Amino acid sequence: MVFFSFISFSMNDIVMEKISSDGRVETMSKTVAIFVMAFVLFYMSYSNTFFMKKRMNELGIYSLLGYRKSTMLKLLTFENIIICFAALFVGIIFGAIAHKGIVGAIIKILKLQIDTSKVSFINLDAVLFTFAFIFAVLFVLSLSNWIILRKSSLLTLVRMEQKEDKKIKINTVFSLLGLFFILIGYFLAIDITRGTNSLWKTIGFSPIALLTMFSVILGTIFFIHSFLPYAIQQLKKNKIWFYKESNIIVIPNFIFKIRSKAKTFILLTLLTAGTLAIFSSTLLTLYYPVAATERIVPSAIEFPLDDKDVTNKALQTVQNTVGKENTRYTETTIINGKSNSDNLPKEYRIKKEHGFDLISESDYRKLIHIQDKNVEFNHLAKNESILVKYRPEKENLDKGKIYTLNLTPTTNIDIKVKDTTLLNSIGFANSVATLIISDQLYKEIKALELPEKMIVSFNGLDMRNNKAVYENLAPLFKNNSYFTSSYQKNDYIIQQNSSTFLLISFVTIIFFIATGSILYFHNLSSMMANKNEFIILNRMGYNKKKIKRIISKEIFTLFSIPYIIGLAHSIFALIAYKTALMDDLLGKSSAFILPILFAIFIFTVVYIVYYLLTKRACYKIIFNNKK
Repeated sequence: MVFFSFISFSMNDIVMEKISSDGRVETMSKTVAIFVMAFVLFYMSYSNTFFMKKRMNELGIYSLLGYRKSTMLKLLTFENIIICFAALFVGIIFGAIAHKGIVGAIIKILKLQIDTSKVSFINLDAVLFTFAFIFAVLFVLSLSNWIILRKSSLLTLVRMEQKEDKKIKINTVFSLLGLFFILIGYFLAIDITRGTNSLWKTIGFSPIALLTMFSVILGTIFFIHSFLPYAIQQLKKNKIWFYKESNIIVIPNFIFKIRSKAKTFILLTLLTAGTLAIFSSTLLTLYYPVAATERIVPSAIEFPLDDKDVTNKALQTVQNTVGKENTRYTETTIINGKSNSDNLPKEYRIKKEHGFDLISESDYRKLIHIQDKNVEFNHLAKNESILVKYRPEKENLDKGKIYTLNLTPTTNIDIKVKDTTLLNSIGFANSVATLIISDQLYKEIKALELPEKMIVSFNGLDMRNNKAVYENLAPLFKNNSYFTSSYQKNDYIIQQNSSTFLLISFVTIIFFIATGSILYFHNLSSMMANKNEFIILNRMGYNKKKIKRIISKEIFTLFSIPYIIGLAHSIFALIAYKTALMDDLLGKSSAFILPILFAIFIFTVVYIVYYLLTKRACYKIIFNNKK
C-alpha cells in the first residue's frame, strides 16, 4: 500500500507540475523511490528468510518423503507468487485510496488550483511499475530460497533451529573502546556550539563531520557488541540483584541474544538514529522559519512611506477588508545615525549604508504594545539606549558600551548601551542595527534634520494570517522588496517545504515500519526457538503471571537498546545540525525543542504499538494461542 501510493504520487504529472517548477521535487521523489524499493525488498527478504527457518522441519520431512530440492523450490516460489499477488491486489486498492487522500491534502495545504476529478483513481503507469517490481522481488526471493536449500543438508533441514550455544568471550578493550568512541562523537557534536572557537571552525567542517560520524558508528558497533555484554557481566556480580526469580532467567539470555544478534541491533540502532534525525530536522526546518517570522516581520503588514497617496490607498484597502475598528495603523520615523567608534556591533555593517537606525522609546513602546507584546526594559535616561540584536549572543558583549554618534561635523553625542534585546518592533527588511533612544535625545537629534525614513505598520486581530489583506495590498506594491507581510512569509515557507516534508514523511514511515517489524520478527523467532525453556520453567513452579513478566522483560530490554542509543545519537546529531545549518533569530530553546519532542513522541507511539503487538504475539506462542 505504502509503495503503490508513493509510486502513484511520484508519477502524478498534474500534481508534480504544480508543486515543482525547478525539478527539485521530481529529483527527491526518485531518491525516495529508491529508499522505498530498497525497504520493500529488504522487508520481504527478511520476512521470507524468517519463515523459511521456521519451516525447516517441514521441508526436512518433504526431503525424507523423496521430494527434490528443485521441487521444494517450485513449491516455495508458487506460495510466494500467491502471497505477493494477493498483497499486490490489496495494496493497489488501498494504495489508490491513500494516494487520493494525499493528493487532496496537498491541494488543500498548498492551495493548488487542481481539479481532483482529473486525477485518476488508479494510475496505470504506477500499476505496471509495481507489477515489474513485484516480479523482481519474486526473483530475489526465489534466489534466496534456492541458496538456503542448496546449502542445507537433510540433517540441517531437520535440526536447523537447534544450534549449540557457543560460550561468549567478551573483550574488555573493545567494550571500553565502544564507550570511548561514542563519547568522542558526542563531544565533537557539542563542540560546534562553541562557534568560532570550535574544532569545526579551526580544523574544518567536513573533516570534523566525517570524524564525528565515524566515531559514533564505530562506537555503536563496539558498544553493542562488547560493552553491553560486559556491563551485564559486571552486574551479574551483584548477587542480590542477579538471583531474583526473573533476572536469573532474563540476564543470561539477554547476554547471549545481544552477542548473537549484534549485527541486527547495530543496524536497528543506526536506523533509529537516522530516522529520528531526518524526521526531526525536517520538522525543525518547517516549524522554525514560521516561528521566526515574529521577528522577521513583527507586524502583519509593513512598508516604508515613500508615496503618501499609495499609503492612503493601502489604509483604505485594509479598512475595507477588515473594518476600521480592527485596523491599527502606525507610522514610525527612523533617523539614520553614523558612528566612528571602535568595536561597533555587527549589525552596524549589515546594511548597504552603514549606520544605526534611531527610534524613540515612545514610538517603540507604542508599536510593541499594538503587536500585543511586552517591553522588556524600564524607561531610559537621556543618553541611554537599547540595541536591538539580529541574532542572540551567549555573552552580551555590547551591553555597557559607549558609542559616539557623529551627527554633524560639529555635533557628536556619546550614548551608552544600557542593554540589548531581541524584541524588534520593525522588520529586518526595513530596519537593522536599531538603537532605541530616549524621547528627549530623539527630539534633539530630529531637530538636526538628518536623513530619516518613515515605516508604516498595520496590525489587528488575526491580521497576521489574513490572506485577503495581503492579496488586496500586493498590487499596490509590485516589485517593492521593502513591502513585507507575515501571511505571505509564512505561506511561502509552507509552499517551499511542504513537498519536502511529505517525501521525508514517506521515508520516515518506511523506516518506522522497518525498525518495528525487524524487532517483531526477531522476538517471535526467539520465542519459537525457546518455547521449551518456558515449558520447563512452568514445570519448575513458575506460574503464568511470572512467565509473562519474564517474557515482557526480555522483549522490553531488546526494544530498549535501539531506542535509547538511537535517541541519544539523534539528539546530538540535531544539536550539530541546528548550530551549523540554522540561523537562530529567536534565542528561544522552545522553538527548537518543540518540533524535536513532537518527532520523538510520534516515534515513541509507533514503537510502543510494535512493543505491545510483539508482546501479545509472544504470549500466544508460549501459551498455545491463548492470551
